[in-house]
Amino acid sequence: MDRFRLKKEDMQKRGWRDWLQNYWFYYKWPTVIILCILILGSSILYSMLNQMQYDATVYLVCRSDTAAALNVEQIQNKLENYAGDYDGKDGINVRFGYSALPDVSEEDTVVDGLESDIVRPDEDTEDIREYLAATTALAGEMDSDTAIYIFDEIQYNEMMKDANRPIFVDLHEKYPDLPIKDGCKLMVKNTIFAKDFLVVSDDLFFVVRDLAYIRDHDKQKVIDHYAYQMDLFDAIVKASFPKA
Repeated sequence: MDRFRLKKEDMQKRGWRDWLQNYWFYYKWPTVIILCILILGSSILYSMLNQMQYDATVYLVCRSDTAAALNVEQIQNKLENYAGDYDGKDGINVRFGYSALPDVSEEDTVVDGLESDIVRPDEDTEDIREYLAATTALAGEMDSDTAIYIFDEIQYNEMMKDANRPIFVDLHEKYPDLPIKDGCKLMVKNTIFAKDFLVVSDDLFFVVRDLAYIRDHDKQKVIDHYAYQMDLFDAIVKASFPKA
């Protein structure tokens, strides 16, 4: 450290260039590391402050073999036609997301001497990675306050098999004159989004999560956002069934 501490008169004699060279020789890597940390931290902070805040999310859960063919941007733009600007910032922004899961099979597996049924993809490493990534994304979405979902029958049954009560709104009660299936399913093929999702399946359906099954459902912010999402869904229904 003494090598770096030059007296004022020494600096005047040797000049700032020599001082900087001396500093860089002994402290190059600590300086580089600190600068990298500062740049990375600034980048993360900037991203957090400027991250898009979506007014709502509509989330699809389906098989993986055709989901990649969806025109996500087109679907988002179409959804925004029926939404309002919830937060008054950045205009109307509706996110369309999806979890695409590969085919799964049930296997009886012994784990530490205990019998357990495990639902997982066929023995293909890429499928396993894809399945885990998709289920993780879906779990994160279910932990949010997203209310509007689109399912295929297989993934819907997978989700509901462990549910001891309905977690989705009774749409038949809300829209008694519409062709609602099983009380809570509005078939996508009967709506204005029929062509947008035909590439995946003609058996997809909308469901709306009940407010009681959304985290922090008793907080006013969540209640207000849920009401906004219900308005969005109602606008989609009215556009799809103008005479109903």
